[in-house]
Amino acid sequence: MDPFPDPTPHEDPLPLIDRLPDYLATFGIGLAVSIAVGLVVWLVSEVSLASSVGYTIILYGVVLLLAGGASGGGYTNLGVGAVGAMFGARRTDEEHAELNESWHRSPRMDPRERLRRGLRPEANPRAFWQVVGGGIYVAIGLMIVVTWS
Repeated sequence: MDPFPDPTPHEDPLPLIDRLPDYLATFGIGLAVSIAVGLVVWLVSEVSLASSVGYTIILYGVVLLLAGGASGGGYTNLGVGAVGAMFGARRTDEEHAELNESWHRSPRMDPRERLRRGLRPEANPRAFWQVVGGGIYVAIGLMIVVTWS
């Protein structure tokens, strides 16, 4: 019996053909919002329309690349405890007692093993498609900037 059961059982993901319409709709919404933000930047600044829209799309693509890479690579799993340590997260006495009880019941894990587990997360199709979408956004933005600026 697993001493730390997974609270969310993993289901088989839908086939790509079933997920593709949602991905394309999300991509289209992101592109429309990026263009709208680029238009606002163009209206309030002296930058050309192509540059403001193109660079806004590139910026959004880079954000997607970073977010998808971090979540797909397991780096977001590693940072949860580090953020609490950095900002001085405190536990109550009840949380300490519960943590000590679970710690003594389970076999101790080598810190290197925890690192290996954190860097080898399960398959995350959402993170993969975030990275793919980010790359496409960057390519579209670059085409706009290079062609019309």
